[in-house]
Amino acid sequence: MRHLAVLLSIFLSLVSCGKREEVTTEETRPLTMRDRDLELDVSADERFRQGRQAPATTVEAPPSPVVAGTVPAGWEALPSTGFRLVNYRFGNEGQAYVSLSRGGIFENVNRWRKQFGADPLDAAGIEALEKIEVAGFKGVWLEVDGDFGGGMGQAAQSDWSLRGVVAEGDQGILTVKMLGPAAEVVAEGGKLRAFAEGLERAN
Repeated sequence: MRHLAVLLSIFLSLVSCGKREEVTTEETRPLTMRDRDLELDVSADERFRQGRQAPATTVEAPPSPVVAGTVPAGWEALPSTGFRLVNYRFGNEGQAYVSLSRGGIFENVNRWRKQFGADPLDAAGIEALEKIEVAGFKGVWLEVDGDFGGGMGQAAQSDWSLRGVVAEGDQGILTVKMLGPAAEVVAEGGKLRAFAEGLERAN
């Protein structure tokens, strides 16, 4: 009998160890990118499968060049970006680039002037600017000097200059812009004009 009681006690302890107890938790965690589009009303197995299926990643192709030209002597070609179709650096802080923009000539010219705190031009002022054609785009040549207020990822700077073209064509507004310390921009301004006038359609 004593042995039987011992065996029964062992059996009961094993059975109790095998019991599954329901546990409720109220812990939370912040959502991550892997939780995006996660369905809540699904089973644990289905949710596990969701986690294993990583969302497809879309890689944007680099922008197709609209124009092509010869890199001016002394300029360093940089990779293009989503904003800058053609991108260069010169001197210590000078930069020059080609981009497509929205709006019209009037809006873009005055946006550039505003970056230097210059008063906007009216229609007559725009009409008085020097005309220039770039790869079939017809536009104006713009020069602004002074304190650059920053913008488009650039910090505010004193004694800077801007030279460039805002031109309009069948693909919208094409801009050829040079920005940097006044001394560097003035020294390289002639190269920018020759570069702009020598641009050709790439496609």
